Amino acid sequence: MQKEELSELLKEYEIGAIDINQLSEKLRTQLHLGKNGKALASLKDCPEFLPLANKILSNEDDSTDPLKYNTEGEEDEDQEGNGQEFDEDVDDKFDEEEQKWRSKHFLAHQEHTERDMTQDHRAPRTVDASFSQEMFPPENFSNVIGEIYRSSFPRRENLQFLKKQIKLKSVLVLLPEEYPQDLLQVMTDNDIQLFQCPMQGNKEPFIHIPDKTLTNALTIVLNPENHPILIHCNKGKHRTGSLVGCIRKLQNWSLTMIFDEYRKFAFPKARALDQQFIEMFNTKDIENVSMKNGWLPIEW
Repeated sequence: MQKEELSELLKEYEIGAIDINQLSEKLRTQLHLGKNGKALASLKDCPEFLPLANKILSNEDDSTDPLKYNTEGEEDEDQEGNGQEFDEDVDDKFDEEEQKWRSKHFLAHQEHTERDMTQDHRAPRTVDASFSQEMFPPENFSNVIGEIYRSSFPRRENLQFLKKQIKLKSVLVLLPEEYPQDLLQVMTDNDIQLFQCPMQGNKEPFIHIPDKTLTNALTIVLNPENHPILIHCNKGKHRTGSLVGCIRKLQNWSLTMIFDEYRKFAFPKARALDQQFIEMFNTKDIENVSMKNGWLPIEW
């Protein structure tokens, strides 16, 4: 694969046109890689790609130990996660360095596009490129109901959208990691309150989100004083999907509708245990709190 072709693939990934699974598949196809993708070491002449190499390999068969590539393209055993309280996969674990990397390349791509539009006399003169550059929602962004929203972990390029478009008042993060200081400062400057309810993903064996933890999170989400509120984990798939699924139970949605919505946002890695958790979650405690405070029924 030529470096130019690789750069085009990276641009597609940075702007959210393809996810990490699709990027991995395209690379395997075009580089004729085996299952483990060890030929990625041959990409050492493209240092801008190397931070993603380990994440792509981590998305391979769980039976294969992922490899970590340093800046020289050498292989080391992956020791990440030893002794950690939360045993996360690539979709669950927040990586601040990857977020910064993606923001940097995303904004560079936008600047390049804006430059091309300025130089192209055929481009519409009425386009406000600076405005369009500011207004980018986070990946997996969607309205849940009323002034409750969901998304993946927001990046710097998403902040203007969240401030101006939905006038965000609160953020509920479902991850245990410390929030990035640059985002925290922007939130503080704009009077956006941060709530944190660390949740461990629903995984075997016998690992699931405690009902009490989810009830506390729902208490924050349903309180109108916190609206507009954004719920997010890392990718906006599993923990966020489990929480939203329990909101749908409070709305008396059928399980078929709840699971259809969950799978849409979790694709291509929906978890049966998440759906089982949603089905078994006892809404009694949150219903009592909500009825006492007049939060139910939830209105559009």
